[in-house]
Parts: sequence; structure tokens; C-alpha cells
Amino acid sequence: MNELKTYIKMVTGINLIERRTPGGLLNKLPLFIREGYEFVFGELFEHGVVFARPKSIHHVTPGQLQKHIPIIESIFAHPVIMVFNEMPYYLKDQLILKRMAFVVTGKQLFIPFMFMDLSEQTKIRAFRTDQFSPSAQCLLIYHLWMMSLEGKNFQDIANLLNYTPRTIGRCAEELDHAGVCKIVGSKSKYLEFEMNKLETWNHALGFLRSPVKESTWLFKKPEDMENYRIAGVPALSRYSNLSSGNQDVYAMDAEVYRAQKNRGLFEATFYIENDTQLQIWSYNPALLTKTDHVEPFSLYLTMKDDPDERVQMELEAMLEKVLK
Repeated sequence: MNELKTYIKMVTGINLIERRTPGGLLNKLPLFIREGYEFVFGELFEHGVVFARPKSIHHVTPGQLQKHIPIIESIFAHPVIMVFNEMPYYLKDQLILKRMAFVVTGKQLFIPFMFMDLSEQTKIRAFRTDQFSPSAQCLLIYHLWMMSLEGKNFQDIANLLNYTPRTIGRCAEELDHAGVCKIVGSKSKYLEFEMNKLETWNHALGFLRSPVKESTWLFKKPEDMENYRIAGVPALSRYSNLSSGNQDVYAMDAEVYRAQKNRGLFEATFYIENDTQLQIWSYNPALLTKTDHVEPFSLYLTMKDDPDERVQMELEAMLEKVLK
């Protein structure tokens, strides 16, 4: 794993963030796959990925990988990147032909779903084309709700969002590539938005996703609201005539959650009626609101698949109001 992290850092300039292996999901894999591969879970360019290393390269064929990879992806709900120490040329050619992502540690990195084909010490910037990274989505929602970022340079935006200028640069490239805005300037770059809020939202909607990475349950609601924001139905009730319901729902940033969890600040529990739900978000909900509840755009994304017709009606009415 250390060699893989070092190599990815060398060719991309990005740190691979390792995540805990979800043992429960591993047990759902067929035995021949579970025993035939080593798995590492992580985040690359702020997207969850599964690295799968065959325990024996001598019996691996492209046909087998084509069958195994969809099974692994269906269980973990993340794209798979195969990892090899060495790879025969015939196998490499077949994987590239079939657009299957792989890394040959120290030699080549090929990830077509991120537009990456790197060898030796070549460095490029890469991003997915089907959805925005959490930081790019956060930037866009900040522009739509908190403050227009029109004409602000990358350093100013970085200061507002607590990101590095480099991260803002990658976000800008994602948004520019999707046609949401344009990058203007040479030495001091800034963003130019040609569409109004409604047009921008409608254009970007297909690239946006729910910020909720996971949910957990707490015995009691938080006492210190600095790092939390009201979410779910209770938040929707702030924008509509919908009742807040009987259950408290809160959202917080994933990094803050991990830090507080490591300090033993949570009393987690299995679900019991009237327990407090805590949503763990991929970006900080507190950055995007001046109130005690989450802003409407992320709220919509977290609830857009709710089967309750009343919820759907209120979500649409909320967006109609804020996008006028």
C-alpha cells in the first residue's frame, strides 16, 4: 500500500487517502473473489475507489477481470482500480482496450473514468466527467446561495471556502469543463458565470449528488451546534409549511466527524424510534449557511429521492422560491 500511495503521489501530486476496510461488505463477495484479491479502500481526487490486487498474476485473464470487476463494484458501490506489481504486455494491452482501470506500481496508471493515463513521472490534472467532486459542488453552491463568486480570484475563493488555491483550481477546471462557468485571466485567474442562478442550477444538476456519505444514530442531539446544522425534514420545514416531524436530523462535515469520533464525543447507537440521525457530509454544511439549518440546494440533493409525495412537492416549491 505504501508503494501505491507513493507512486500515485509522484505522478499526480495528490495524496491517496486510505479508508477503513468495510468487513461486512467484504463478506458479501463470492468466496473465490474474496480469497483471490487483496482490497484497499480510499479516496482519489475526492472520489471513493476500491483498489484490488490479484494474489496471483499467473492465473489472471482479461475475461476473468471483466467478470470480477462488476461484482466487486456492485458490492462496494465504488469503481475498481486493479493493482499490479508487474504486468505482461498482452494483459496491459487488453485492459486498455477494454477500458479497465489499473495501476502498475512505479510504471503506469490508467484510470479512464478519471481521464488519467500516466506513465513514469508524467503529471496531469484529472477529473471525472459524470459528477462534480465534493469541493467543486461546494464551490458552486456557495456561489448560488452565499455570495456570487463572479470575478473573484482563486486565492479569494480559497479563503472563503477554507480550501487551498490548488483545490480551487481543480474545482474551476471541473466547472469550466462542464460549461457551468469560464476560467478567465492568466496570472490571476477568476471565474466568469454567464448564466443566471436558475440556468446555472439546471445546467449543473446532472453533475451534482447528495453530499451524504453515511448516516449514523445518536442517543441524544448535539449540545454544541457549532459544527452541526439541522438537516432532513426538520430543515425542509424551515423552507416550507411541512411539519418538522418527530425525529431530529443533523449534518456535519466528515473530517470533523472523524476527529470528534476519535475523541470519543459520540454516543452512537442502533436505530431506535426518536433517536437523532446524524448525516456525515462530504463537505462542510456550516460553510454554506448563516443559519442553524442547511442551505436549500444541498438539502434538495439529500432528499430528492424521498418517496413521500409531500416532500417532493415542498422540495420543488423551495427551489422555485430560491431560484427566482
